[in-house]
Amino acid sequence: MPAKWVGYMDKTIKKKKITFARFAVRTLAISASTLALFDFLKGEYQPGGLLALGWLTIVIGEKRMFNGEKTDEET
Repeated sequence: MPAKWVGYMDKTIKKKKITFARFAVRTLAISASTLALFDFLKGEYQPGGLLALGWLTIVIGEKRMFNGEKTDEET
């Protein structure tokens, strides 16, 4: 095994707690992206573009909101 891969398998995966806020934000993001895709497929570009912009805003906000959250191992 190459030397650069030796430490890779030793890293533990940190799981973040799933709170209601995180669940709600992810649900909104999935809904917005799905609706944007459907609108684009139907040929309704303005609503699809606005939903895609909303989805992008939700994803960026989610990263900023939950970036500093504690993991299960830190509690």
